[in-house]
Amino acid sequence: MGMRTVGILCCALMAALAVAQQSSETSAKKATPEEIRAMLGGDQKVFFLDVREPKELEELGTLPGYVNIPLGQLESRLSEVPKDRLVITACNRAVRAAKAAAILEKAGYKHLMLCAMNDWKEKGYPVVYPKPAEKQEGSSSGSSEQHH
Repeated sequence: MGMRTVGILCCALMAALAVAQQSSETSAKKATPEEIRAMLGGDQKVFFLDVREPKELEELGTLPGYVNIPLGQLESRLSEVPKDRLVITACNRAVRAAKAAAILEKAGYKHLMLCAMNDWKEKGYPVVYPKPAEKQEGSSSGSSEQHH
């Protein structure tokens, strides 16, 4: 039992160090749910970039007006991300969001923030749950039925 506890503590410490290291890869500030809510409801044009996999958005939800570019595709899809407005990168715990912000910074993006959707959901703020058909037009799924 003692060795198991030590092992769990070591894993937790390694995870914390990994998050700290990834956060230092970017100068983007981690936004609080309250800051994001104010920005999305204000006059400022915000590009909300969710870098999770489509299946995660379907299961865990995201924010209205999101654009989904999974982290692994971001470098090849930079042309889809505008440079003329604030870009907020998002994932579950802000780890992938920090990596995405670092990629964007290296590509010359200046107005960046990042966020953790888990923080947003903990506040009880609303999320949307995209359907697979909304994300994958031209999908070869068996059903062409759509509900709007």
